[in-house]
Amino acid sequence: MMPQLILSHINKTLSDGTVALDDINFTLAKGARLSILGPSGSGKTTLLRLISGLETPDCGSIEFNGHCINDQPAYKRNFGLMFQDYALFPHLDVSDNIAFGLKMRGHPSRKIKKRVKQLLELTDLTDLEHRRTEELSGGGTPAGGPCQNTGPKTISFDAG
Repeated sequence: MMPQLILSHINKTLSDGTVALDDINFTLAKGARLSILGPSGSGKTTLLRLISGLETPDCGSIEFNGHCINDQPAYKRNFGLMFQDYALFPHLDVSDNIAFGLKMRGHPSRKIKKRVKQLLELTDLTDLEHRRTEELSGGGTPAGGPCQNTGPKTISFDAG
């Protein structure tokens, strides 16, 4: 299977001089899942920010579907990134939080319902679809986030 995401020799130094990432390399096939584990301050969030386009690497390359995306802005990458400190709408339930972006983009109601159902199944949270955000535990809350709902090519969860 052809790799979908390739990171080659990624380095990133923060503005305070801290080396956040040093020669990171990995290949991820389409449909694969990857967990990045490490202590606080080990560069997990920085890596996700680089992949999603919120930051650029100091050196190295990020390829997606055979194309280098280092210089591609975040909005053109169409990657979803859900931070631990999520931006949820407290007056909406999980289902409506997921649907929010599609509604704002003017998608038809039928398509929105289908996509929400897919995402709830993907995250194994179908039983939480009608719960308000304040009724969710930390693990269930990011799935209600607005970033997943617009059909991104990848979804990254930053759980701290």
